[in-house]
Amino acid sequence: MNKAWMKLDNAAKIYPLVESDFLTTVFRFRITLDITVNPEVLLTALNKVIRRFPYYKVTLKKGFFWFYLEKNENEFQVYEDNEIPCRRMIKTETSGYLFRVLYQKKTIAVEFNHIIADGSACLIFLNTLVAEYLRLEGIDVGINEWVKDLNAPVNDNEYEDSHSLLGKKYFKTHNKKIPDVKDVFHIKDHVISRDLYLVTNGICDSNELYHTAKKYNSSITEFLTALYLESLFEIQLEQVKKKRKHKPVSIQVPINMRRKLNSESMRNFSLFITPYLLPNSNYSFAEIIKIVAKYFAEKTELDNLLSLIVQNYKTERAIFVRILPLFLKSLVTPLIYKAVGADTYSGTLSNIGLIKLPTELEKHVKRLDFTLGPCPITKSLCAVVGYKDKIFISFGRNIKAASVERKFFRKMVQLGIKVTIEKYGGDRE
Repeated sequence: MNKAWMKLDNAAKIYPLVESDFLTTVFRFRITLDITVNPEVLLTALNKVIRRFPYYKVTLKKGFFWFYLEKNENEFQVYEDNEIPCRRMIKTETSGYLFRVLYQKKTIAVEFNHIIADGSACLIFLNTLVAEYLRLEGIDVGINEWVKDLNAPVNDNEYEDSHSLLGKKYFKTHNKKIPDVKDVFHIKDHVISRDLYLVTNGICDSNELYHTAKKYNSSITEFLTALYLESLFEIQLEQVKKKRKHKPVSIQVPINMRRKLNSESMRNFSLFITPYLLPNSNYSFAEIIKIVAKYFAEKTELDNLLSLIVQNYKTERAIFVRILPLFLKSLVTPLIYKAVGADTYSGTLSNIGLIKLPTELEKHVKRLDFTLGPCPITKSLCAVVGYKDKIFISFGRNIKAASVERKFFRKMVQLGIKVTIEKYGGDRE
């Protein structure tokens, strides 16, 4: 299958309606190699690899009711990585593509617009690109679940909008409303220039983090979510002096649904849960961990996740949504997104998990970084990835003060986890 055009998947439909210079809907992965990157070889690798990922060789087009994706025949370029991370995709700068490939010294990065895929899919693309780059440099590397075989045919299931297919399948059996926490706390600070996005990386030993989390009977994701909640909860106490004005604090956590529901989709297939703390209570960290672990256990049960899929599917299929022409959708969707989207979470923590590359590839990949793009409402986002014996935790922000990440990493150190801090993207605080 090599389609001339495609509908946006269920999760992607909102992104072109809300994206802006301040809410770019862009995220990035970056790999550091043990050799200097040659951009000409990288471009050759990209042109070979894209044949295995035809669903990304597209551009965004406007229809009367919805945006859609159309095959893009423009030539690719690779770009020197010297701009702010996760900036907005501008058609004239990317030849109409919804992703960009970047290089700098020994690094190769890919930035994706969420319109075409989520984090797991993007990382498979980057790993496959890096593997092919090394092959062109005379280094033979293998494949595994995180690296596609370029000689294998494209599986039609990779085009699949799993969200919509499963929403239709389970519409009658899982048609129950899943409540959200509403009107949550957001950091009280002014968004800085759209030309500046500040990133702070914390690097720690994976075993040290794992064993510390286990002391609290939690997973790494639950542990880090609890730290993030506690940090934001304390910031609200500092910024909002009147208790009656305190609001819930919640974290949006993406769940990769591919393994849970046997999907091979290379588009968007994640769901979001939002563990939260209620205001006007005094929580110990141990209590927060228990609240988060209980929330995860309940909300990641398959029946609950299927109900979430159906709920999202119903929203998309609602007659009011379907009949609105695109120009009206563009006017009302940002308001709806704030009310039922960003107003339900105070921050985002996306943990892509531990990445295991083929042995020969792993010898040359020294590091892997993951960064989420800016959100002007929450103002702080956290991305996590594990590689070899390290966990890389990246906080991005579009406010001046590094209040969240400072609290977060200090708490890790206080709990006995050594953290190395790095800053880039203009951050000199």
